[in-house]
Amino acid sequence: MYGDAERRGGAGRKNVRMKVVFRDDVALNAAATLNASEEGMLISSDVQLDPGTEITLFPLLDELDVGLAELKGMVVRSYEDIMVSAFASDRFQMGIKLSVDEKQKIALHKFLKMHRN
Repeated sequence: MYGDAERRGGAGRKNVRMKVVFRDDVALNAAATLNASEEGMLISSDVQLDPGTEITLFPLLDELDVGLAELKGMVVRSYEDIMVSAFASDRFQMGIKLSVDEKQKIALHKFLKMHRN
């Protein structure tokens, strides 16, 4: 039997904090990652998107591998974090499934290996 984290793909995730900007069909929004893997990430933001919404993520890093410059993904879960203020800028959390090519997967692997917690 799999644990909840394994069912959701969290088994290979690393606790990595980085600022990102994401774009849906409507606007650009700021967010921060809570954890990430080569297949997906959990982000927090002041905007909540519905599951199924396709987004493009732009990591804001000092040293950025070209493979990480623009990541395509889809919101697979979205919920409000009830442990933070209703006015907090990070009150919504969204699970993102990434659609990455092999080059991006390698770049993500290198990044996560460097930022291991």
